[in-house]
Amino acid sequence: MADNTVKEERERLGWTQEKLSEEAGIPRSTLQKIERRAYSPNVDHALGIADALGQPVEAIFTRNRSRIRLKRKAEKEPVPPAQAPA
Repeated sequence: MADNTVKEERERLGWTQEKLSEEAGIPRSTLQKIERRAYSPNVDHALGIADALGQPVEAIFTRNRSRIRLKRKAEKEPVPPAQAPA
């Protein structure tokens, strides 16, 4: 899941979710999920939000590296061999 500063940037501008969703061209329900970090936006949504906020996309959205590290660690851990019945 991507971390983001969408809500903070929106509030800094004094915009409502409705205003940002209109400016970014995305549904308000999608914006709500993005602000709660319950949904990682697709590229089109991320670019629309960043453009509406007047910021580069990388200033608004960042990868959550801790989750990536946990996933990679789990993939690298050896799977214990199956135990034969005694």
